[in-house]
Amino acid sequence: MNKTDKAAQTRLVVAVSLFAAAVISAMALTALGNQSDTYWSARNSLIPGVQISESDLEEVDVSLGEVNGRYLSIDVMAAGAYVLRAIQKGELIAISSVSDTPSSIKSGQVPISIRSSDLPDDIELGESINIYWVKEAIGIEKPLTPELVISGAFLNSINRKASNFGSDISLTVSVENSEIFELLRATASGRLVIVRSNG
Repeated sequence: MNKTDKAAQTRLVVAVSLFAAAVISAMALTALGNQSDTYWSARNSLIPGVQISESDLEEVDVSLGEVNGRYLSIDVMAAGAYVLRAIQKGELIAISSVSDTPSSIKSGQVPISIRSSDLPDDIELGESINIYWVKEAIGIEKPLTPELVISGAFLNSINRKASNFGSDISLTVSVENSEIFELLRATASGRLVIVRSNG
């Protein structure tokens, strides 16, 4: 075998080795990328201020890659933590969304009754909402401009069954304690309209 043949054979061996290494590396990266871990997810919509119970949680297997450190894995006890921001049903529990201590801002659950047409049909529990007060015009009285009563409240429950017996439905909303009186005062007359808050 002359030098030319040896050189060609060497190049072939090197080329095959490089190709094999590339294939093995690609397979290893794919395997690593497909690895999933188990994290906590919200079984129900959670509103700020509530304490998470075990019934609010479910385990999900997901592959998060570089952002895995932002969410609570099942190695961390999530039950008992307090919610800092609204967490939607099915959403992973972010570390920044919960705290070991309750928020200094106290809130209360207020029941209200509104017309079924004054609530978005597709709104879901746990969503952030704004509540407006609309004065009912009497006779030829000029309608007044609607007033914003509460900003950044949260929808806690909806009883749509009540609308089967009339045009009104019952809601429970979560508002700060300092805003409860203002909301109750607005229920004395006129209408309350629920508007979805988009941020």
